Amino acid sequence: MKDRASTGRGVLSPEHAPKGYTLIEVLIGSTIMLLVVLATLSLYVSSNKLSVDQQQFTALQHDVRSGMFFICRDVKSIGAGISQKFAAYFLQGVNNDTNQSSYAYQTDRLTLIGNSDPLRLNIQSYTPGTGNVTVDSAELLFYPYTANTYPTDPLGYVNRAILILPNPELNTINGELAQITNVDFGSGQITFNTINVTLPNGLAPGGAGGDYAAGTVHFVEFKTYWLDLDGNYPGLSAGTNGYLGLPGVMYVSQWNPLTSAYDHLALALNIEDIQFQYLGDMDGDHLLDDNNGDTTISVLDFINWGDVYDWTDPVALAGIRFVRILLLGKTENPYVSVSGTPPAQATYIYSKPAIADSPAGTQVDKHRRFLLESTANIRNMSLNIYNTGTI
Repeated sequence: MKDRASTGRGVLSPEHAPKGYTLIEVLIGSTIMLLVVLATLSLYVSSNKLSVDQQQFTALQHDVRSGMFFICRDVKSIGAGISQKFAAYFLQGVNNDTNQSSYAYQTDRLTLIGNSDPLRLNIQSYTPGTGNVTVDSAELLFYPYTANTYPTDPLGYVNRAILILPNPELNTINGELAQITNVDFGSGQITFNTINVTLPNGLAPGGAGGDYAAGTVHFVEFKTYWLDLDGNYPGLSAGTNGYLGLPGVMYVSQWNPLTSAYDHLALALNIEDIQFQYLGDMDGDHLLDDNNGDTTISVLDFINWGDVYDWTDPVALAGIRFVRILLLGKTENPYVSVSGTPPAQATYIYSKPAIADSPAGTQVDKHRRFLLESTANIRNMSLNIYNTGTI
């Protein structure tokens, strides 16, 4: 009788017995699995790099557009509602700020007097140096009157900055910046303290009392837009009056009558350059100036502060109509998705481009740039001539 263990029913023959994977099959399967994992990981890393870069660029666009919004708003308020006679004294620029001369390029500064909050009170009597001015009491009651707060609350005036100007029909150019300390609605008298700061283009207190009859009183804001390149701006200390002490921060410095000092308000981070250019009827011929020798007005006609004309001449300064603003930002960190040397056609994206009279950078640092350009019409609260980008 045959052995059942080898020939019995249900017992497989050796050639049909189950077998394990061979070493080669295991290696092939492991290799395929590893390749799939590596491919998936590579896709994730690549996608993550793009996501990080996109987040950087989105944040940069937000910074630049926010900064441009505030500059345009204030440029359009320059001298708004104030007599054209004083148009030369509400705007002063600096081309290439030498306070940061250690850099390969210098940024521009812009100082302005303006306000989007309308106030125009006619002066009845004022003697310079007395610290009080009398205006039409009926006009004084109009601001800040509302149906819910009548009679007018003095708090609408107290601590506000005002500009006191003489009669524009007279040949007197003076102006006094002051802080209101009290108002008397019955007599129309405004009491104030003079703010001793340097105003644009030499505007200063003075004149005789008679010069101010039929003069005006205006709410104003006194501001300077500027860029801190290295976080170590001369004369400022980090943590004082809003100054951060960080590189690439755009500020607006505004006189605070409550503290008798400038507040430095940080408006945008990651800003690499800011440039201002100007256009208008600066030669006084009642025609918009053509500064590049052709017959078409374009961005090439805009000039830097100090170029072509005598920028101490009130006629030239009063003729400024447009301010061109160029705001350049760069990402906080280099692009992680860029390896090696970027192609030549992308050099202007990953290094500083030349804007206005500010030279181009010499190194490709792989930081992505975003340049926004806008032109604002001064003394016009509603008009932007054109915009390259979105504000």
